[in-house]
Amino acid sequence: MLNVLLADDETRTLHHLMTGVPWFQLGMEVCCTASNGSEALAFIESHPIDILITDIRMPGMDGLELCQRVRERYHDMSIILLTGYADFEYARRGIELQVTDYCLKPIDTEQLTATLRRAVRQGYGRSSSRSDALLDLIEEGNSQEITRTFSDLGIKGDSVYIAGSIGVHNIEQAIGAQFSCKVGRHKYLYFSGHPFHTQEASHIIAFSKKRSGIGLFPTSVPYGQTARAISDVLVMTYQYFINGTSTLCERLVDGPLTQELFRQLPKKGKEPGQLKAWLHDLSQANCSLLFNIRTAFRFVNQVLLSPAMQNSGEGCFDSFEQMAADYSCLSNLLEELSAAVYTREPRPAPPFEGPDSFLSIMSYLNTHYEQTVSLKRVSEELHLNASYISQLIKNETGLNYTQYITELRIEKAKELLTNTKLSLAEISEAVGFNDYFYFIKKFKREVGVTPGKFLQHEKGTGDMPDRERE
Repeated sequence: MLNVLLADDETRTLHHLMTGVPWFQLGMEVCCTASNGSEALAFIESHPIDILITDIRMPGMDGLELCQRVRERYHDMSIILLTGYADFEYARRGIELQVTDYCLKPIDTEQLTATLRRAVRQGYGRSSSRSDALLDLIEEGNSQEITRTFSDLGIKGDSVYIAGSIGVHNIEQAIGAQFSCKVGRHKYLYFSGHPFHTQEASHIIAFSKKRSGIGLFPTSVPYGQTARAISDVLVMTYQYFINGTSTLCERLVDGPLTQELFRQLPKKGKEPGQLKAWLHDLSQANCSLLFNIRTAFRFVNQVLLSPAMQNSGEGCFDSFEQMAADYSCLSNLLEELSAAVYTREPRPAPPFEGPDSFLSIMSYLNTHYEQTVSLKRVSEELHLNASYISQLIKNETGLNYTQYITELRIEKAKELLTNTKLSLAEISEAVGFNDYFYFIKKFKREVGVTPGKFLQHEKGTGDMPDRERE
């Protein structure tokens, strides 16, 4: 939601604006009203504002002085002037101050709504740019720049509260966030200078109509530790996958019980009968006490690589996001793993499917790369043996299945970075990476620089490393 401030000394005008404009439908929220420029400026200096709507004639600091003061410090803020016919010359001065637009009094709400729609498009573009800039700084770990950026967003001090969500949106106001950014498909991060509203977050989860999760980091985080805290928060948001139901998570599940499972795994994994029974028991257990999605991801992949599974690794998950996309909950996945253990005879060799199989696989991947294209799902869609698909891609490209999908997505991301104005979060989603930070990590590993640095190079404002890859 874009934050709007209304400044006018006429109470009737403020009421007309508050009630006559479809703010929510526009993706906006009026977070403050002021009766003069001084009140408006004081609020702007302590809160992030995207759009300022101000009358020109007000007592004390008038609208033009307010515009000048705002434009000196907040270059990206949209400003809409309200003016009577007699004040049109003042409006000309507003144009010199780079106001977005002006509306004549008495206010025509349809005209103002049309003006606001233009501001929405501009505002969301700036919001995406601010998100990209902030997330890039966090990834680089520059504490000084992170502090400055948060201060510009209205979050003061030397630490920040961090939350995340998946499956729910437009919850910033409810939980008390001061700034939010999209980091994946239906996935958001929230930042605030004060604790979030836990009770409101619980209410959102309780009435969610689809699988969803909210993660709240338990304490404020020093700016130098934001990257690690964000990683933990995003893991917390996926606790719904572990629990099998929508979940509010306020601590990272990890402890002696989890470590004991990893200690037992090497021995269990050597004996098919033991592994099969153990996985079945785990599928019936209360997994919310045993795993977070990060440890579950490690555990499942180690199970898949254990001797009893007779697996060469082609069925391993590339990320916990993929795991959550392919299965409804961890219990179902563990039960499927238990059923897949061969206790009596070895797994038969995959049959040869015919010379056209490789072209069919490539065609499918090139048209569905932005979707969940796990080996399991592709096998089901094309009615081909999963081991056969994996081996065929390895033979023809020299890459394993996961490596091929990653390279394909990175190449598509480079095209979008060069030829569109999409934000990094939008690009990561468009090419099939449902998590911003996972996209950044993979992009940097493949290309050698972050997407932001790559784009600077393409625009001629930055240098690429000597080698294309690290």
